[in-house]
Amino acid sequence: MIEIDQQVQQLLFATAYKMTGEIAASQDISQEAIHKYLQAKSNSTSIKNHRAYLIRITINTAIDHLNRCQKERAAYIGTWLPEPILQTETTLDYQLDLDYGITVLLSQLNPKERAIFILKESFDYSYDDLSSTLDLSPANCRKIYQRLQQKIKTANRDIPTENKTKERIIRAFIEASKTGQLDALVGTLKEDIALYSDGGGKVTAAKNSLHGMEVCAKFLWGIYSKFDQTPRFVLQNVNNELGFLTYVGTELISVGLLEIQGEQISKIYFIRNPDKIHLE
Repeated sequence: MIEIDQQVQQLLFATAYKMTGEIAASQDISQEAIHKYLQAKSNSTSIKNHRAYLIRITINTAIDHLNRCQKERAAYIGTWLPEPILQTETTLDYQLDLDYGITVLLSQLNPKERAIFILKESFDYSYDDLSSTLDLSPANCRKIYQRLQQKIKTANRDIPTENKTKERIIRAFIEASKTGQLDALVGTLKEDIALYSDGGGKVTAAKNSLHGMEVCAKFLWGIYSKFDQTPRFVLQNVNNELGFLTYVGTELISVGLLEIQGEQISKIYFIRNPDKIHLE
């Protein structure tokens, strides 16, 4: 038996979020998993591992959700990015052990591929356990996971140190963006930088990903130069890493996250769809 406390609820939410990239859907999925678990207990269902049972229900409920919204995702205007989790000093970490960039990569996989990667990386599932959870052969699960390991690189991260470096780079990036000094802005970017912008067809955003320092720098300056008021930037933790919010007046217009290599930015994610960046 397991007590359904805040920690368990957050674990299930984080699992659903890594699968779906959607906050409201993940809350619904985790609550549905808890309901099914309590219902099974009341029916005297034999449960050997209560935590694993809850995770299994959460994963399979998330897969069902992704299958249902497949057409909606395919019709999405422009680049689809996961909904960012904006954190404050009082919010807990939601047990998010995969960074935002990996969540983006997961969103490009089919539901069972996502499940295999999450269950192996976050819960160290055996291939036999993956097989019984996802109705795939152990050999197939192994093959899929090994292929995903080559595509999605994870590493032990020193988040405090990384965030100090990221803060310095973000501040330089923001200053260059505000002043329109393209040379200074380019200096913060890697030559092969990629920029992803999600407007959902509701606000200005790049329809496709952008690549290369000069293209990305001009796009950024184009965004910031068109506002009547000077944008205001606020550094804030987003998905357990340092990001920045952009305001025009009192309106939050985008959430930004960076991936860095050394002292330069390798990837930029801008979430601009107003449906995805509401503050709690």
